[in-house]
Amino acid sequence: MVVERIEDVVILGAGLAGLSAAYCLQQEGASYALFERERGAGGLCRSMTRDGFTFDCTGHLMHFRRPEIKSLVERLMSQAGSELTAHQRRAAIYSHGVFTDYPFQANTFGLPAEVVKDCLLGFIEAWGQRNRPPSARQARPRHFGEWVVRTFGSGISRHFMTPFNEKLWQRPLSELGCDWGGGWLIPVPSLEEVVQGALGMANRNMGYNPSFFYPKEGGIQRYPEAFARQVKDGVHLGHEMTAIDAGRHVITFQNGHRVRYRRLISTIPIPELVRRVRGLPAAVTRLVDGLSHVSVTNVVLGVDRPTIVPYHWIYFPEPRFPFYRVGFPSNLTPSVAPPGHTLVSVECSHQPGRPVDRPAVIEQAVTGLREAKLLRAEDRITMREVIEIPYAYVIFDRSRSRILARVQRALRDADVRSIGRYGAWEHTSMEDAVRGGIEAAESTLRGRRGRDGRRSKSRRSIPSPYLTDS
Repeated sequence: MVVERIEDVVILGAGLAGLSAAYCLQQEGASYALFERERGAGGLCRSMTRDGFTFDCTGHLMHFRRPEIKSLVERLMSQAGSELTAHQRRAAIYSHGVFTDYPFQANTFGLPAEVVKDCLLGFIEAWGQRNRPPSARQARPRHFGEWVVRTFGSGISRHFMTPFNEKLWQRPLSELGCDWGGGWLIPVPSLEEVVQGALGMANRNMGYNPSFFYPKEGGIQRYPEAFARQVKDGVHLGHEMTAIDAGRHVITFQNGHRVRYRRLISTIPIPELVRRVRGLPAAVTRLVDGLSHVSVTNVVLGVDRPTIVPYHWIYFPEPRFPFYRVGFPSNLTPSVAPPGHTLVSVECSHQPGRPVDRPAVIEQAVTGLREAKLLRAEDRITMREVIEIPYAYVIFDRSRSRILARVQRALRDADVRSIGRYGAWEHTSMEDAVRGGIEAAESTLRGRRGRDGRRSKSRRSIPSPYLTDS
């Protein structure tokens, strides 16, 4: 076996996590090489152009909870000449033939009176149960479906939470755990907010993304491009990893290149990684078959009407619609569509590995948009595109934590650090991906405890402004 080169740190995958890790390593003067199988950097955070439209793989927005990450991103994008625009979220739900404000659980005004009554009484009953004395409270919910009913009541569960989430996750909610969305992802309103929302006093600023940023031009790809611009000399595109020899610390790529590494950071989906690592216990390799996810087909349409709706995106809980969300990127910035046109992004969830009939999914999307009265008979569709996302959303089922703990432990023992949304098998934001890359770089530079108990030393640590929370 001929090894063509030796690298101190190898990073697999040039998405946001891999790029931010490379950026920090470069800032510290560390030796690294980043390998990406595609011909461009960004991973799923990338944009394409066709017939005058610029569209992303799927909906991507830049919302920040950590000031230090926001400051870093703004500085890098400014250096790259990319301008960000700030937005206040305009999101809605379409159900029972009407549009209501997001989130559904706090904005039921406008729905049929019986639906509002059902939602309100159900929430009051659930609120009463949650606020009983500790000795009289129920045991912890066994699964996500139970958590939904206990948190929001039977009405909100029946009219939105259950049908929407079963459409998105492609399975009964009884198969999902309670450890993924009850915190930052799903806003839980107070009783006062639910009553206000039933009376027409809108609650629009709830949740993790009431405000966000989006590039003025070029689509979301401007985000990873700002990092890639800083590390371009260390990025090797068109390199798909086919095997890792964990004992020899050697990576083989599809083009025949072989690279030896001292430390490895991987951002590729952890099932794909584990199946290609030689030297892991067979039991660990079999375990990743138990990790579940859903795929997404994104139908992108260009429509020759300047404004279809004022919203940034709309959720569709009802089974009669094949999609769970429809976005309108041209409402974020007009630069992504030709003058007088609207860019529409239609997202449909499905089981992994299912063949997708592209003409059929386009027709289904158009039919659904017409049924929701978002498209008119006279509207002309000037652009059609279908984007496949094999790994879209990680499933937090009951076995995920147990499997992931064993797999990550085996990878660490093999000197492999697996990070990022799919590398860590989490449901995280783009900001989390950047932070994960920074933390992986810091850990690599500081060194980590080896099997003999000794700790290696790096030349320096990452400057504190990268990682210190305010």
